[in-house]
Amino acid sequence: MILRKAFSDISLEIKRNISDKDEQEQDGELEVKQVKCDCCGIEEECTMQYIDKVKDLYSGNWVCGLCAVVVTERFRKEPPTATGIQEAFDWHKGICDAFNSTTRVNPKLNFARSMREIAKRSSQNRMSDFSLGSKIVRTISCDPRLEN
Repeated sequence: MILRKAFSDISLEIKRNISDKDEQEQDGELEVKQVKCDCCGIEEECTMQYIDKVKDLYSGNWVCGLCAVVVTERFRKEPPTATGIQEAFDWHKGICDAFNSTTRVNPKLNFARSMREIAKRSSQNRMSDFSLGSKIVRTISCDPRLEN
């Protein structure tokens, strides 16, 4: 008897959940829309409720998940200002625009530019290591030929 009552309670709960979902779909809450990221241009399918939530968080801009992480991290690192989130968004959008205008148009040119940057950083690191004056200093040793 108890098992039958529990089963009927569960089936009633399932029917209520299904009817609630049907009502939400009819109200348009679960309507999915294709949205393009204002930073990188990636398109995603999201509900209108989620789209509105993201736009509220990012000053009216739709931001995909990857860009949202970058914008939020930039916002946290910068000193707080009245337009902080918008400044972080503009900063990241500039990076995305530069990437889209060079890398996607001419990947070989971007590869050459990246290799140049790596060589430049490596050279700067070597120069800073030499400026510290690192020399071989004698420690206790059995070989007397390593004197200063």
